[in-house]
Amino acid sequence: MSISSPPQAIDQPALRTRNPQVDNARFVLIALVVIGHGMGALRGHSPLLKAAYHFIYLFHIPAFVYLSGSLARARFDTRQGLRWLCTLVVPLLVFQAIYQAWNAWLLHDAFTYRITVPYWLLWYLASLACWRVMLPPMLALGRPLLVASAIALLAGYAGDIGYPFSLSRTLVFLPFFIAGHRFGLDDLRGPRIAAVVALLLLAALAWSIRDLDPVWLYGSVAYPGAWGGFRRAGLLTASAFGVWAVLRLVPRRTSVLTAMGRQSLAVYLLHGLLINAATAWGLWASLQQLPPAWRLGIAITGGTALACLLTRAAPLVRPLLDFGWLLSPATDNPERHPPRRPTPGHADTVRTSRQSSGLTRWMFG
Repeated sequence: MSISSPPQAIDQPALRTRNPQVDNARFVLIALVVIGHGMGALRGHSPLLKAAYHFIYLFHIPAFVYLSGSLARARFDTRQGLRWLCTLVVPLLVFQAIYQAWNAWLLHDAFTYRITVPYWLLWYLASLACWRVMLPPMLALGRPLLVASAIALLAGYAGDIGYPFSLSRTLVFLPFFIAGHRFGLDDLRGPRIAAVVALLLLAALAWSIRDLDPVWLYGSVAYPGAWGGFRRAGLLTASAFGVWAVLRLVPRRTSVLTAMGRQSLAVYLLHGLLINAATAWGLWASLQQLPPAWRLGIAITGGTALACLLTRAAPLVRPLLDFGWLLSPATDNPERHPPRRPTPGHADTVRTSRQSSGLTRWMFG
């Protein structure tokens, strides 16, 4: 979803092949997004589904934000600005219209177009556009991650913060974007068995907070009281462990997930149309009659299958995902990860993953 130059352009020496771990992570996380949205429609009052829903939301969006930060460049020049417009701003405006028109058709309602409040899942494009612009000035600060964390905690005390322009989520998840740019994937080390344990502990936490209002996990509203900053600090800390754990467990080598992960943006933007259609046509309401374990299984298997199927539809909507084709061929997108300039403390080269075999070496390597 980026615009990079042809072989004769300035960035020629820095062009590199795609990192399979990034694409593997993209598919794992986008599948969790689809599963989470299905689970949200099916959870009802079931403690099991509410806990499973909270478990996913504790880490899957923060991990996506971290991954996006790991791919972001430190500079924001004219070329980066064009990429920003073609891959974030224009698709946001286009899909805002698509979703509003789709809902108007489903609900037999009037079409209205709002720019100031991104529609539902489109908040991520709006926030990503903001993070991309915020990155250079944040890096100019002495301790950008510390400053971003302070902003995330203080944001909830602003009473008028919320959904407009996705401002609340932009500030709340900003630390993960900065951390992703600072550390990337190569610095996520440690025994994989520890990552498994971390996810199990996160599942236990999700069970204990299953009755918590999920808006705390969305990062979309202001605090209801003075102690909200402490709760958010705890949740963000738990999310940080979840981000490390899930990305640590993602395969580093090319796998069946790799090609599908390259189509994650299409899956993200298309699956919401089907989720809304299922709501309008009464599918979720009919499934609510099933036992909780059945609903959980349907959300997981159905969400995974839908994510896989939508990767095949990506070529049909690719012109709507990257509007680089509107520009000259010198700025069109050949579907490669953009190279990033090195930043202090972060290596900008792709290091070869350690070769390991056997369950023991996989868990402890």
